Amino acid sequence: MKSSSEHRCRQLRERLSRYIDGEMTPPERRAIGAHLRHCPCCRTMADSLRHTIDLCHRAGSARLPADVKRRAQSRVSALLKESRSRA
Repeated sequence: MKSSSEHRCRQLRERLSRYIDGEMTPPERRAIGAHLRHCPCCRTMADSLRHTIDLCHRAGSARLPADVKRRAQSRVSALLKESRSRA
């Protein structure tokens, strides 16, 4: 059985993109901000996601080579499947 802290971390990760994009209410943002201040694992994930988003914005409209896109899609699908099987 998963601990309550693991459950909170999983819930946060599911909402992290909305947090970073500023698509949450102030109370939601405060709650996630507080969690990030106290959870190094989630903070690292948030920092990594921010960095990835920044890199994507900088890349602009550059198109990925087809093989890179296929590998990325495959990896994301595998990670999502793995995450669901753990839940």
